Amino acid sequence: MELAAAPTDVILSLRGQRDLRPRIDPGLAGGLRSWLEDDLAECASHLDPNEPLFLSPRAMTHEALSSVPPLSALARGALVSALCTQRLSLGEVNHPMDDALSALEADPAHAELVDTVHGLDPDEFARLSSEVAAHDTVLARHLSRVPSSWLPRSNVRLSVPLVGGRVVLGTVVNVVLGAPSVNVASICLLHVTTSSLEETTAAMLSVVALIETLRSGAQPLRVASLSTATGEVAICDVNDHVLTQGVELVVRAVRARGAGQ
Repeated sequence: MELAAAPTDVILSLRGQRDLRPRIDPGLAGGLRSWLEDDLAECASHLDPNEPLFLSPRAMTHEALSSVPPLSALARGALVSALCTQRLSLGEVNHPMDDALSALEADPAHAELVDTVHGLDPDEFARLSSEVAAHDTVLARHLSRVPSSWLPRSNVRLSVPLVGGRVVLGTVVNVVLGAPSVNVASICLLHVTTSSLEETTAAMLSVVALIETLRSGAQPLRVASLSTATGEVAICDVNDHVLTQGVELVVRAVRARGAGQ
């Protein structure tokens, strides 16, 4: 999978043509889970189900996560995420910074980030507002005309317990499209980032695809990542190779953490 400038419409690229969508393999999810359970049984045996090992796609695809980003960077990401939700639900944003900040103010979970934004000096606030508006320009090109028939959902939390709850795979997907898959793959997952895409993006998307497959029992049609910083997009058609890569990354991550005990 290669990175490229975002196509004219990422959403249309994700959904594609229905008659070209692969059929669902009813035994695939169960087979992947059995593979994981077998490979993780020994290396996860020391873990306590009451204090499970939580693994995100990013944690599994970065050998060493960088230090926690400053609150200003976290605030920018949260503001852009709020704009994703607004564009999916309303289709338009009139004042990016004001609209996004109002959305965060309504959620007590973001109280610390909101305080950080309100604590910025005028120049810093203006700079952040300009950045948020620039990121929203990218969102506007791709999220303003999503048909309601595609059942768009935002900030969907995916979670899958393994080996008796000792390991939990989890992530939050910014945009989910499509009805639950029945005969053909139909779910599309879009991750939106305010950073540039990385060499590990494809690997991260393989884990996202695996989590959705295990969670729902059917593989998604496509997974993608859109950078609102650069306009780049990575789109991945989900197939056996992608899901196998996801399994291998999970096993490697759990074994690495077990070796560190």
